[in-house]
Amino acid sequence: MDLIKHYCGDSDDEHDDSERKVLPVPEAIASMFDGRLYHPKPKDEPDSHQGRSRLFEHERGNWATYVYIPCPDMDLVEIVQDQLTEFGLEIIKHPHISLTKTVVLQYHWIQRFINDVKSKLSTILRFTVTFGDLEVFCNENCSRTFIGFLVHPAGVLSQCVDQLDTVLSDYNLPKYYEDPKFHLSVAWCLGDQSTQLRTKLKSLELEIEVDTCRSLRVDKLMCKTGNKKYNFDLV
Repeated sequence: MDLIKHYCGDSDDEHDDSERKVLPVPEAIASMFDGRLYHPKPKDEPDSHQGRSRLFEHERGNWATYVYIPCPDMDLVEIVQDQLTEFGLEIIKHPHISLTKTVVLQYHWIQRFINDVKSKLSTILRFTVTFGDLEVFCNENCSRTFIGFLVHPAGVLSQCVDQLDTVLSDYNLPKYYEDPKFHLSVAWCLGDQSTQLRTKLKSLELEIEVDTCRSLRVDKLMCKTGNKKYNFDLV
């Protein structure tokens, strides 16, 4: 026992707090956090985001992720957006057609997830969608109301969703809606304003010229995860 005590005593002396050195954070880890050793937890501040609230709490290492069809500039969208600004709605600068819900993906799964999505979408052929009537939508917690165009045909869009749902299931992430109404949202407002906005749809439709193009050729899908974007070219 004396020998053990003597050994422990020597060990304590050798590791005196004053002589201890802090090991540097490995570069691969530090790069995940912009080189900073500490990131304060972000606060949900709706006033800084036009009154919008997070659907889920922000945590370091978790990235908000969704897959969608991007929409280029179109006269159809511009005509309606010009009218909606007069109603006090906020314009969506980069409209898109969602094919997944916004899900939380952990940082270390991102590249594998992207590879899996790319593999699943490799069998999808390029296709054309048509924008139909205007419709009003609410998000899941009714914190925001949207106006957008219904998108057809549902068959080819459902085919994309089925492939993406398979990937989401592998990561224990929620699938897309059971019976989705595919749409292209062009403007939004806070709260559930669906009843009031539906009364304005008829007048909005009358502003659209009969010969205005309502079709979009889809040759790629995209995924946004955090501040990164990935393209998936269709065949």
